[in-house]
Amino acid sequence: MEQVLTIDLEDWFHSLSPAPENWNQFERRAGQSTALMMESLDRYDSKATFFVLGDVAKKHPRLIQQIHNAGHEVGTHGMEHRFVFSQQPREFREDLRKSIDLLESLTGAKVLSYRAPYFSVTNDSLWALDILREEGVSYDSSIFPVHNSRYGIPAARRSPHEIRDGLFEWPISTFPTPFGNLPFAGGVYFRFLAWRCVYGMLRRLQTQGEPILFYLHPWELDPSQPRFRSSSKFLDARHYWRLGAARGKFEQILKRISFTTLAQGIEELRGRGRI
Repeated sequence: MEQVLTIDLEDWFHSLSPAPENWNQFERRAGQSTALMMESLDRYDSKATFFVLGDVAKKHPRLIQQIHNAGHEVGTHGMEHRFVFSQQPREFREDLRKSIDLLESLTGAKVLSYRAPYFSVTNDSLWALDILREEGVSYDSSIFPVHNSRYGIPAARRSPHEIRDGLFEWPISTFPTPFGNLPFAGGVYFRFLAWRCVYGMLRRLQTQGEPILFYLHPWELDPSQPRFRSSSKFLDARHYWRLGAARGKFEQILKRISFTTLAQGIEELRGRGRI
């Protein structure tokens, strides 16, 4: 199986209001939206890697245990939703260690997978890869091979590969074009594009023998979440764009593709000699 599903488990406000001191003023909805997502995964017999933000784990410890007990992989998204390139290496290591210790205390299982908030392992923060490996992380999905004003390494490899000795990178799937890699496999790209367009690109990549990695946030299945005005109208528009359509499209994906976890997907590729 070479189709991997990854979930960035954060609440609806974490990217809209990034300052942790403000988070207690917001309604917490990660529990109910994640429960809906897990019901769909169970219905279609798929597994996923949940990259859990430490703040969510602290507020919803039983939810993290339920995710683990359901056979999904619990990875880390760090403690605070901060750009990696805005941190010093010491800060990043401390944040990573705290998140790993918290998640391992809840599940009793070793945390092997990581995704940076905002895909913020860029050319300015490649030092983070060495720290991940030193702290026991084996699987990463933080580098997005696209052009974006906030993240991305456009020239990065699109396929799963060993990026450091013992550390394997699997980027979000993109569709190659003469103008650069087109993001489509999750998030606002998935919500923005027509269903036929998304599924057509997925099928094209599969036909070419490319492994697939898809991602989503639980809050994207929650169109009733509060409306909040951040400091950026563009960010707000992107966050709330077509939330009402996301759950139906997600179900359509699950009907057609059976997914596994990041760890399982990479180990299967390694077993076949494809990494």
